[in-house]
Amino acid sequence: TIGWNVLRDHADNFVSMPDYAAAKGMRVLGNPIGSDPRVISGESGAATMGFVTEVLQNKSLDWLRDQLRLDKSSRILCFSTEGDTDTENYRRIVWDGLYPSF
Repeated sequence: TIGWNVLRDHADNFVSMPDYAAAKGMRVLGNPIGSDPRVISGESGAATMGFVTEVLQNKSLDWLRDQLRLDKSSRILCFSTEGDTDTENYRRIVWDGLYPSF
């Protein structure tokens, strides 16, 4: 609830998402395609990538993708604010499939 005051007073937009979105972001960052670098990120750090991935892949979120004006020419910058700060939980998510996205 403390963070709400900052969001209310300073953010134009914000998103709340389920745990599976952050977990998906962890998996995507840790298993890149092609020559993209591998990023080891915890849940908070990977939430932005999980959000973007979900918006771009989930057909039920087409309305949000359109509202955000995301398309093939978009450039998206995601910040990962943490690494593998909780090794045990990182492994439960990435290795064992906690919070599956399917």
